[in-house]
Amino acid sequence: MQVPVTVIAILLSSSLVAAPGDSPAVVVVDPSGAVIPNAIVQRTGPLVRVSAPGFLEKTLAAAESRGVIRVVLEPAPLRTTVDVVVRAAGADTVQSIASSALEIESTGARTVLDAVDRMAPSAFVTRRGIMGYGIATNGTGAVSVRGIGGSPNTGVLIVIDGRPDFQALMGHPLPDLYTLSDAANVRVTLGPASVLYGSNAMGGAVDIIPSRPEAGFQTRLTSSLGSWWTTQHRVNHAAKFSRAFYSLNAGYSGTSGERPSSDFRNSDGTFTFGGDLSDHWKASLESRYGFFHVEDPGPAFAPLQGSYARVGRGGYSLSLNNTYGRTYGYLRQYGAWGRHFITDGFRSTDSTKGVRAVQTLLLRPELTLDVGGDYNHYGGAARNVRNRVDYGEHALMEGAGFSRVGWQASPRLVLNGGYRYHRHSLYGGISVPEASATVHLSQALSWSAGVSRGFRNPTIRELYLFPAPNPGLKPERLWHWHSTLHARPHRSLTAWATGYYSSLSDQIVTLGRFPNLRLENTGRAILRGVDLNAQWRPANRWRLSAGAGILRSGQIAPLIPKNKINASLQYEHRRFSASLSSMIVGKRYANAARTATLGGYPLLTLQASWRASRAVTVFLLADNLLNHRYEILPGYVMPGANAAGGFTLQF
Repeated sequence: MQVPVTVIAILLSSSLVAAPGDSPAVVVVDPSGAVIPNAIVQRTGPLVRVSAPGFLEKTLAAAESRGVIRVVLEPAPLRTTVDVVVRAAGADTVQSIASSALEIESTGARTVLDAVDRMAPSAFVTRRGIMGYGIATNGTGAVSVRGIGGSPNTGVLIVIDGRPDFQALMGHPLPDLYTLSDAANVRVTLGPASVLYGSNAMGGAVDIIPSRPEAGFQTRLTSSLGSWWTTQHRVNHAAKFSRAFYSLNAGYSGTSGERPSSDFRNSDGTFTFGGDLSDHWKASLESRYGFFHVEDPGPAFAPLQGSYARVGRGGYSLSLNNTYGRTYGYLRQYGAWGRHFITDGFRSTDSTKGVRAVQTLLLRPELTLDVGGDYNHYGGAARNVRNRVDYGEHALMEGAGFSRVGWQASPRLVLNGGYRYHRHSLYGGISVPEASATVHLSQALSWSAGVSRGFRNPTIRELYLFPAPNPGLKPERLWHWHSTLHARPHRSLTAWATGYYSSLSDQIVTLGRFPNLRLENTGRAILRGVDLNAQWRPANRWRLSAGAGILRSGQIAPLIPKNKINASLQYEHRRFSASLSSMIVGKRYANAARTATLGGYPLLTLQASWRASRAVTVFLLADNLLNHRYEILPGYVMPGANAAGGFTLQF
């Protein structure tokens, strides 16, 4: 018989929850280390479930000792869309797929966007080789969520430690810089995130959350070598003291490529340090820099030689966090800059500066309010030295205030709402609302529905640079409706299905024929689809997860699949673990005219690891086990069966 024991953690000298018998005590804190009031700990057999108003619930296995379990709860975003959350293993959150950063590696992912592609069935990321997404013409790494995004790659926003990351002139992210060197968690929001982040989050957002050290010193070195001299090396060193911490992370990735002239080299590093200013205030500084060289071999029917790009980019975030009994939040000032060199003659420098503040108020146990605002100044200069064209220097500014509220109206009904007023130096103001409701029909069944608005401002390239700049362009606008049914018939089985409907208007499209091209807000699209997900843990050693994304529309953009399936089977026994994952991608249009298609393809990946000792782990990765021949970008044949092996040292 299962007997849950509920204990309320009282905020006195600590939030220590002691359990009867030999069960370990539990201390519940927020990410800044401050004690969480009104935390609830429930024990069901060997499992411990921890929850608190305004925080994400977490489930973990209790160690059989008399020691203390320290549980860190993450603040709960007030969602109106389905999230795919990559965070602490064993977590149990409605409308989420949970996994740890180590489990991301078990899928065979080499980058953050590779992990997104392998774990989220309604998200798709383009590639052109074993490593190296590239930029400019024939560049890949285009992210789409539920049919929004792709080309131009400006519909899904990348956020690093709360800082929007994009090339200020072009508006696109830099996929080759999003490595797994220090990514502890990755959260993918499926559907508009414009209330929280504004422009470029029209289709969703990928939030990369850096790692933070635990108590004491930790050092981790990972190295691997595979087909075509593909190599990845990562080193992480961190320490946490009573009132301060620091972390150093560095990585190198490279390959000679599966085709001639497809070399890739990338180096990146981060440094973070912070400390307690008082019992309620903490400060931290996170800085990063990356540089990559990527070659473009060209399509097989028109191969290229000597075509490459070199990019160097840096960024920082200076944060001031506060935590009190019934409120917590942060003030963050950030910046980013970059320099781009492309062999077609294009040269550019760009920068982004901004500030963001968010404060969460626990007004009542059932009522949570977020208030915040942000400001961004972005721009740069560009020229083409080969064509002797100077595109000039351009800059834009934007600012916004936003608020989100979550109310548990009754034990069965939860209401969420949000609003953002966004002001742009060129387009004026835009209102962005969102609202949702969740009904708990029973302990095992819940239903939710919501509506949200998203938007995307034209980029500086579309306004002033090329191929047909139009300073009169307006923002793209999107309305997104969704409904989700979530079921948990057994503690080992969770499943949910989401249906959605999106209406995109004022889409920026290219009209005419070269050289007489022009950009206009004439595009419209209706996108309908279904997301299906399930997780089953039949035994402690086995875990099965599967998901499918089905998209239906008469205006599906090129390279975006109508159907996509992700599945994985994981096994763990003592020192050995293995994962067999698969991805099946349906047919896609090969061009904007929809006159040619690319065939679907299956991918099968095997990853296995053996913990030889407490400090040493060896692993093996085999990708495209079926040796299937396929293309994601027309003319770029993807690698056949390939493998890599390596080791991890921890001390």
